[in-house]
Amino acid sequence: MLGGRGEVISAPAVELLKYMDMKIEEAENERMAKQAEMYIGYLSQIFSQQLQEKPSAEYARAKKDFEALITPDKKGDQKKQAPKQLEWDDEVIKQIEKERQEALTESE
Repeated sequence: MLGGRGEVISAPAVELLKYMDMKIEEAENERMAKQAEMYIGYLSQIFSQQLQEKPSAEYARAKKDFEALITPDKKGDQKKQAPKQLEWDDEVIKQIEKERQEALTESE
């Protein structure tokens, strides 16, 4: 976001929150891309070499655990989770509204 301090302070809160949300989404998408790249690299290495003997149960369990760690998250799985309940402090909201009203009356 470009601008001086005055522009940031007078910017609508919705725009600022949307900007923050976009930055969080960009970081999440970047993380998911790196995770998918690592998983594809792992799979290509595993499938490029055939096992010489039957793997032990401990090896199979460790492999399964490792694959679970690096398997990319699916966006659909994240949306199935219940949304977090946010609690807002009513006093803070009232104070913000009061300051906003005062700023509007001063500007008139």
